[in-house]
Amino acid sequence: MPGGVFGGRRWVVARGDCQYRREDLRALPVRRRLQAARLAAIRHRPVPTALTYVAWTGGVAHFWFWDAPPELRADMEGRWVPETLLLPPSPVDGVRLVELVRGVEGQFWQGGELTGSQWWSEVPGDEAWLRFARAAGLDPAGVAAPKPVRPTWSARPWGEVSLAQRLAGVFEERLAWLLLFSALAAGLGWQLASLQRWQQAGAQLAARVERVRTEVNPLLAAREQAEAAQAELARLQALRPLADDYRLMAEVARHLPAGGVLLSWQREADKLQVHLRSEQTDPRAFVAAFEGDPVLSGVAVTPAGGGVMRLAFELPVAARADTRESDDE
Repeated sequence: MPGGVFGGRRWVVARGDCQYRREDLRALPVRRRLQAARLAAIRHRPVPTALTYVAWTGGVAHFWFWDAPPELRADMEGRWVPETLLLPPSPVDGVRLVELVRGVEGQFWQGGELTGSQWWSEVPGDEAWLRFARAAGLDPAGVAAPKPVRPTWSARPWGEVSLAQRLAGVFEERLAWLLLFSALAAGLGWQLASLQRWQQAGAQLAARVERVRTEVNPLLAAREQAEAAQAELARLQALRPLADDYRLMAEVARHLPAGGVLLSWQREADKLQVHLRSEQTDPRAFVAAFEGDPVLSGVAVTPAGGGVMRLAFELPVAARADTRESDDE
């Protein structure tokens, strides 16, 4: 690992210590590319302990894996950058051979994007170069090994780095975790404060409801008493018979032929019996006198002798019902 420092706290790792892989994720929606890159990194990682660096060019993810020494692995997580990223992109498409701090790197550029990379400890021979050309999809017959070039390191990597790696380059890992936990604690504190305010508001509302209920209870009780009294009054009014004896007596007297005198009056539920003295002794005259009356039309007349006539009335249904309720009470 070179001793140079990049980005203040980032170490440049030689290309010879890294393995390179590439995944084209442009077919996936943008929101799913990061998760797909994580899965691809797990699949390509040479050993479980290897550190991973990911750079993006559009929807293409470029991976470098570095199996750091155990004594450096914890401190170097997120604080290193592969040497290839600091080499400026090729100005033209095609293959080039780049001289590195240690060894050389064969690169294949297409559309301004790195599509193939191979490291050798020294300038490759024809056979090794042909294998690299075939892996890049080129015709080996028309591709000769170019002369190595030594470009100057760029101040910034040519690939886009994820937010997590940017943060790791600026802050210590422990500081990043502290910030994360601080954010979580702030969110939790806000939730707890909101819950406390909600409980306080609920307690205040319950107290207000109880106070209003105490004030309204006498009014509700008075209303219930008034409704009960109104119902009792309606019940008592319904007990009053439609055809009471006083009205019936007046109606009977009104329909009697001239000169008739009431002698007796007997009311039993739906039956009324009247004895009277009259100069009229023809029962038909009494039947005709009460004909058409809604209450007294059902009359039966019988002479009782000595000028006395007996009138028996069948009261109508309404009169019988009201009289029955009165008797029950």
